[in-house]
Amino acid sequence: MKVAITGSSGLIGRHLKDELSRNNHDIIVFKRVDSAQAKPRDLPWWDPYDATAYIPNDLAIDAVIHLGGEPVASKRWNADIKSRIYASRVYGTRGIVEAITRASHPPRIFISASAVGYYGDRGAELLTENSTLGTGFLSTLCRDWEEEAKKAQDFHIRTCLIRTGIVLAKDGGALSKAVIPFRVGLGGRLGDGKAFMPWIHIDDHVAAIMHLLSETETQGVYNLVGPTSATNLEFTKYLSSVLSRPAFLSVPSFALELALGKEMAHETVLASQNVQPKRLLDAAFTFKYSDLDTALKSLQL
Repeated sequence: MKVAITGSSGLIGRHLKDELSRNNHDIIVFKRVDSAQAKPRDLPWWDPYDATAYIPNDLAIDAVIHLGGEPVASKRWNADIKSRIYASRVYGTRGIVEAITRASHPPRIFISASAVGYYGDRGAELLTENSTLGTGFLSTLCRDWEEEAKKAQDFHIRTCLIRTGIVLAKDGGALSKAVIPFRVGLGGRLGDGKAFMPWIHIDDHVAAIMHLLSETETQGVYNLVGPTSATNLEFTKYLSSVLSRPAFLSVPSFALELALGKEMAHETVLASQNVQPKRLLDAAFTFKYSDLDTALKSLQL
């Protein structure tokens, strides 16, 4: 199978490319360009900010996996940062969908990233793919992002939308940043520690994408999170144990609001999302790492 990927240099993209190669798929990378760069004519490219992308007419692609976009939580939010995040995710996806639907050889499968930010801050409420939209910037972003991706369905392209939680990996992502204060004995819970953190091991995330790629009956929204819930306090306890470091400290909510801004703090690190992967389990997917403690230990941090 020929599989084209955006965001191939990111955490998930790197691991996914390795798995696709191990399974003898041909990988085609969408080159990311901006308005100041020359646009190649012999390979796919996309501009994440102005809704344009291109696939050469002679290139037959079986599947497109769209993972690219501006990082959501790498910088403190302001109007400009939020605008770039929105444009790269929403307009970028619009460009990809327009390119694949007008291609001479449209793909049979389109898998597009989304995020559990769709649900907003929901406390202990059990959330599945059928749960309602939340409120706030991230919820609006995810809704509009998914609406652009779903347009591929109008052209009879099987489309899967993957709402991803916190991806646990040793070589990048949120966990690699979280372990730093723990290693020097400064780790601790965030806020009151009661917020649910939807997590998934990188190996399970990649395996879930491969499952959706191969199972021809799968389509629609899938929560890519682990099968068991964990609060921030539980995450703190397990990470402290895995690293053999104390975690007596805590970061109060007001300190996070000062550091990140109130909006960003409450939509990211303080948001509580008790998300379950109901449709993934219904699709007969088997998790390798079903609990947080085992998942963290496997990473050999």
